[in-house]
Amino acid sequence: MRNPENEIETNTVRERNAAVHAIAALIRQGSEAGQLTSASEIAHRLMDQHRRTSQAADPEKEAERILREAVERNEDLHELINQDDSRHYYSSLFMTEAYAGMLHQKQNNHLQLIAETVRQNSALYPRPVPLDMFTQPPFDLPRQEVLNNIQRMAAEEEYRDIRQTATSVSLVFLYSALHLDSEYASMLAEWLDVGQFENP
Repeated sequence: MRNPENEIETNTVRERNAAVHAIAALIRQGSEAGQLTSASEIAHRLMDQHRRTSQAADPEKEAERILREAVERNEDLHELINQDDSRHYYSSLFMTEAYAGMLHQKQNNHLQLIAETVRQNSALYPRPVPLDMFTQPPFDLPRQEVLNNIQRMAAEEEYRDIRQTATSVSLVFLYSALHLDSEYASMLAEWLDVGQFENP
């Protein structure tokens, strides 16, 4: 004889597993398309689904629990927390931590995004970066905004290490004085912009 309570419990577990799987798939699709997926978007999708299929007393809290469970059960899913405590997610199957971090900073603080990108390039490669790089994908910042941000950096103590150098054909490069001295940065910029093309 069938036990109705067991059937309800089995259906609830099945629905929950399906929701966890759907959320993981949603995050992976976003990452594959080069985008972070916001917790609010995920919660909205879950609550829509729950209104149709679930009897949960508080659909919003249930959505949060399912999202947490999806991240805990899938090693490739990662959470990024914004300054306003909002959250975004990505899958490391389709997006590197560095790229996800760059997208995350792009949403929050363009000054910090530019500074950290410049510092990272100066420290790791080492190389300065052309200012115009920030107007192209994946940054896609308007040129005037980049120029305004560079101007603001010069006046703020925490960005004082971000410096400029120009090549012989007047292309502006940015570098971090924490990792490159001015002469070496200028030489590298000249090589990247002019020298490597004149001396293949």
